[in-house]
Amino acid sequence: MNKELLPMMLSANEIQTMGFTRTMAYSILNRKDVPVVKIGNRKFIQRDKFFEWLDMRERDENKKA
Repeated sequence: MNKELLPMMLSANEIQTMGFTRTMAYSILNRKDVPVVKIGNRKFIQRDKFFEWLDMRERDENKKA
């Protein structure tokens, strides 16, 4: 999936379109280390920050291995 085709702000629904389950998407948006933007009762993450966060998680996991 070309990340440039995703909206600038990702909701749980957009995260799910990338293959994450609904539970995983909401779990990600509720983590303390994820820079979310709350609008009303909804949570969003900037697309670029989401992929930066994923990259950081991957690097951290690789350090453990």
